[in-house]
Amino acid sequence: MKLPTTIVIALALSVPGLSGAATPPAGTETLRDCVWLWGHESGQIDGPKKAWGLPPFKVYYHQAQACRDFGVPNLCCIRWDRPKKDFRDSLADLKRVTFPVSSTKGDAKSYAKLLDWTFETAKEMPNMVGIDFDDFFRAAKAPQPTAYTVDELKDIRRRAAALGRPFELRVIAYELLFLRGTGHSHARENPAAELSPYFEQFDKIMFWVWMGRNIKKLPTWFDELRKVSCGKPILLGLYLWDFGGTKKELLDEDMKFQLDFALEKWKTGEIDGVVFLATSICNRDFAAVRMAREWIRANAELTRCRPQRGASIPQTRAP
Repeated sequence: MKLPTTIVIALALSVPGLSGAATPPAGTETLRDCVWLWGHESGQIDGPKKAWGLPPFKVYYHQAQACRDFGVPNLCCIRWDRPKKDFRDSLADLKRVTFPVSSTKGDAKSYAKLLDWTFETAKEMPNMVGIDFDDFFRAAKAPQPTAYTVDELKDIRRRAAALGRPFELRVIAYELLFLRGTGHSHARENPAAELSPYFEQFDKIMFWVWMGRNIKKLPTWFDELRKVSCGKPILLGLYLWDFGGTKKELLDEDMKFQLDFALEKWKTGEIDGVVFLATSICNRDFAAVRMAREWIRANAELTRCRPQRGASIPQTRAP
């Protein structure tokens, strides 16, 4: 039987930062510990072609600098070009770093090259803690609707175990998977059968709402995900721009809704943490960026006992 744990809201013991923040008591973690930035290089999503509607960047903004400016210690570093050592060394002050296994082409060869490079790089980066499998779920009726089969994922898990230290495999999932009955190409008509066997092979699931107009339905899809997630911890992804919908700024009310939802679910232990996308726009004067920065500042030193998988955390305040 798993005993309930307690969330304790503590006073900040140090100036917010990365490596210099005070260590919380054993068995606990701060909200700051659980916040990540999804890192894009300047120009990847805000280049001159304006593919996502963003004004083109004017000055290069380093992913690690965005983490420092936001007071966030963890980075999902999205670089498909297998960056050289000088860039990797620039991430050394971060607490946790992951690299992606993804491909804009979606072909096995591209995935394999990134996977091999990532496992080799992990040997020299002690703060590299896992791999993010982006673009993993493809169209439901595609010849191979996922980037890897279950057996291939089992082989990848063995490679991760061979590193001899904790190393997570994390998969990205979107609300699009749960749009059954709508005719959407990525929707799974039987999520339990079509998703659960894959989720079982991962250590964590990172869940995103791709279209801004769907944010208010986040609680429904979150519950749908939990039913088929095999009890895996969930990271909640929050966009700072409506990439999948209007390609404009998110509505303030939608940004507030997802921030409030994330805080509630973090307090109850229903999510492992929060991921904001993306570093390259963290220096923009967008309302969503300002709201995210303030949300982190206001809540960073909240402390909870580390949740056990599937455990519920009642909310109390320290006397």
